[in-house]
Amino acid sequence: MKLLYFISLLFFLSVNGQSYTTQWYNMDNGLPQNSIKDIVKDKYGFIWLSMEGRIVRYDGSNFVEYKNFKLKNLSFGDFSGSIQKDSIAVFNASEKDVLMISHRSPHIISSRLISRSGNRTDNKIYKQIFKNNFTVRYVSIVNSFFIHLNTGSYYFEKNGIIYIEKKNKKRTEIDLTFSQSRLNRLFVHGDYVFVADAENKKILQLCQGKYSYINAPSVYTDPETKIYWQQITGQVFIISHGKIYRSEFSDGKLKLTYLLEYKDIDKDISGAMFYDEAARKLYIGSSIHGLKILSLSDFSVSRKNLPYQDEVCYAALPYGDNSVLTSEGIRYYQNTSERLYPAPQSYDKRYILEDNAGNLVYRENNSIYIRYKNSGFTKYDSISFKNKELDGLYKSGALYMASFVSGKGSYLYLFKKDHFKEIERIIPCKDNIDAVLRYDKNFLYLGSSGGIYVYSLTANKVVKLIGKGLPIKQMIRTKEGSIWFTTYNRGLYLIKDQKVIRVPSDKNDFLANAHYLLEDKNSNLWISSNNGLFKINKNILLQYIKDPKGDLTYYRYTKKQGLLNNEFNGSANPCAHILKDGQFVFPSMEGFVFFNPENVKTYYPRLEDIHLERAKIKGKMIQVKDKLFLERGYKNAEIYIDVPYYSDLENIYLQAKLDNEDSSWINIKSDKTFRLANIDPGTYNLLVRFLSSETGKFMYKTIPVEVEPYFYQTLIFKILIAGIIIFIVLVIVQIRTNFLRLKNKVLKNTLVHKDKELLETNNKLKNESDYQKKLVESISHDITTPVKFIALLSQELNQSQDLKTQKKYFDSIYKTSEQLYKFTLSLKEYTELYKQENTANEEYSIYDLIETKRLLFEEIAAQKNTFIYNFCDHQLRTQLNKNILLAVFHNIIDNAVKNTSDGEITITSASTASHLEINISDTGNGMSDEQRIYYSGLFKKKENDEHMIFKNYGLGLHMVVQLLMKINSEMTFHKNTPKGTTIKIFIKI
Repeated sequence: MKLLYFISLLFFLSVNGQSYTTQWYNMDNGLPQNSIKDIVKDKYGFIWLSMEGRIVRYDGSNFVEYKNFKLKNLSFGDFSGSIQKDSIAVFNASEKDVLMISHRSPHIISSRLISRSGNRTDNKIYKQIFKNNFTVRYVSIVNSFFIHLNTGSYYFEKNGIIYIEKKNKKRTEIDLTFSQSRLNRLFVHGDYVFVADAENKKILQLCQGKYSYINAPSVYTDPETKIYWQQITGQVFIISHGKIYRSEFSDGKLKLTYLLEYKDIDKDISGAMFYDEAARKLYIGSSIHGLKILSLSDFSVSRKNLPYQDEVCYAALPYGDNSVLTSEGIRYYQNTSERLYPAPQSYDKRYILEDNAGNLVYRENNSIYIRYKNSGFTKYDSISFKNKELDGLYKSGALYMASFVSGKGSYLYLFKKDHFKEIERIIPCKDNIDAVLRYDKNFLYLGSSGGIYVYSLTANKVVKLIGKGLPIKQMIRTKEGSIWFTTYNRGLYLIKDQKVIRVPSDKNDFLANAHYLLEDKNSNLWISSNNGLFKINKNILLQYIKDPKGDLTYYRYTKKQGLLNNEFNGSANPCAHILKDGQFVFPSMEGFVFFNPENVKTYYPRLEDIHLERAKIKGKMIQVKDKLFLERGYKNAEIYIDVPYYSDLENIYLQAKLDNEDSSWINIKSDKTFRLANIDPGTYNLLVRFLSSETGKFMYKTIPVEVEPYFYQTLIFKILIAGIIIFIVLVIVQIRTNFLRLKNKVLKNTLVHKDKELLETNNKLKNESDYQKKLVESISHDITTPVKFIALLSQELNQSQDLKTQKKYFDSIYKTSEQLYKFTLSLKEYTELYKQENTANEEYSIYDLIETKRLLFEEIAAQKNTFIYNFCDHQLRTQLNKNILLAVFHNIIDNAVKNTSDGEITITSASTASHLEINISDTGNGMSDEQRIYYSGLFKKKENDEHMIFKNYGLGLHMVVQLLMKINSEMTFHKNTPKGTTIKIFIKI
């Protein structure tokens, strides 16, 4: 056994810590092709890869392929041109066609715009050197290889070197023998050309046509050294036995900067290398294996690398200024580890502390082991505890403690200083104790599965329970005195005023399993968890807890930043340290993670690094300039957020949304794509935001988005439809209103009609009465004169004895009686006079009507020595009601006969286009002026029956007036010359 210990003591582990992480891309995980010819980074931060048949752009997350070029030869080669001028050129294999990469996209240009001939006019074959690596072949069929520099050009031909100045084209042949086989060790810094001479162990330097030899580190001239140079980037790499250096030239000297050691560099590299200083990444391109990215890490993960042993680490103690020591006897440095003493496999990794003498104290097999420092930790003692299970060891504020479990009870033993055999006090606890922190001289914080019990040393009892029900994992005091504690799956908390405040978690809630935290000099908190290491400024966190406005952002470090495993460990005591040299140490599932917090970088993009210029609509890729226009009927659209970002995308909280009312920020995934679907027509703004600094400040970028509507989705159409609907509603309302109004009108008309019927019935009854009265009066009036005349003749006949006279009287009586008889035959029509129609079906002569009445009154007029003359036109005819006209003529001739003696009555006629005019003139007594005015005025009042108030001028003419009104005719009264009256009757045709 002693021999085994001795051998173990001599065992030293010299393990190089991992200083970089590796990402490998090929056709299986995103790269469209495995063959890479060249690599360059443009002025916008995008990485470009030259490949067979395509050019590929890489932004840190995705590869964008450009291949649809109308070229016969798509085998692209090396990059050339100027990065600063945004003009990166790449020729195809035939060097007849060239692509120009500008403004973040490639396009074909004329090869005549780029010179490849070296400005020589002879018939030799020239080839320009853009890049030099250990796969380039300088074949003899090329007469001259040349390099263009700012000051001039070098031509390597005929085992010599020719220099041509750029300004004056002066040609200088350098007095030096130089074979083309030496070109594979050529590289350039600025205007200086260097060639490593492995045989003479010197460096040939060419500058403006002159040469010299300079000294340089031996790595340059080592025959095993390989040199890589690319003109467009100006980068020179020196590769020696797997170690990669960057070459620089300043103050007239060549200098090397060590990057990393990569043993497989000889196998992987075959044509392309590029080192991104900003992101600290080395890109290696292979012609068969794809792209390998070596990311230099700010973290160093130290492992023991022992066979058949895992690398899971828990508790450790600071040992020296720059290392930690575990209970298994392994001392971990940043990049190496060594065993200080042997330890059996049964050791406990979770608890270790140091007593006052520097001895190691840890738990093993339910015992406390003490390894003595003065023996090199080879000698040890142990203290066992019977009937109790040793659960944990703690040291806080000069107190040494151990937690035990006995049955269902849990106890904390306080030892007398560091004498673990002397128990000073036993503190019972309801729950298992997992962490202990001495708050001050009087109070102990006991972190248990049920919260934090505050125990008073002076009162010898628990005085308070903080965070009831929370399973406590670790308790930490930061430099200003704040107490923080982590829990099992319940997050991180802060104790303030004896109350717990839950610290807001990260967006993925990984901090629900936070382990421990350390505070650096800049007040940044570094929090280990089951899924990554988190960083946040303590002042920003406390301010957010006090006033939770805006967004709280954490910066998360994972395997992408150099960790070997994202899972840290925290169920141990102690489980994190700040070493004297300033390094932080956290245990993980795969070694101890060392880092200097001041050297660990954070990466944030700038506003100008965000580009919204590509979109895919209906499966077709389009370029977006000032606005994204989506045609009507589109189903979905993808907007690509191009940002060259080569760290963890989640750390910049890249989000996007449309500025409509219901939108919320959407986290952008690694594909950097924002998808639009089922967006209503209209104009929107697409907002993209990202974290720009550790202060939590967001920056925003905007691009308008217009969705074209269908015609039925336009505002005009909607207004039109709304107008039509309103119009239809109004029409319906109007129709309904009109219907109701019509119905009301019908009802009203019905009532009115009924009223009128009643009124008409009443009027009819009254009119019948008036009619009967008028009829009787008319008949009486019309027969009065003949009857009176017959009566007078009868009287005269009775008194006369003369036969001739009697005969005359008899004859007059006969004629008058005959006419009266004829008149009475028409009394039936007379009775219907006011009810008859105005017109008849047949025409008749006006002359005949007048003649009928003349004969009736002829004998009566003759007795008064009056003659009646009928001078009417025999051709004058009319269809007006005969009975009405007979009644009219009867009354007027009757009045003329009554008022005329020893005179004559003349009846004439005339016609116009609209009227028949009948003139009845007599030479009788005549009418007074008052009577003429009165009767003429009756026709002016014919529209208003209320004014038909008859004066006592006689009934006959009043009846004539009414009859003429009935047939729309008129009558005027005039004074006859020399005496009498003329009545003019105007009968409407």
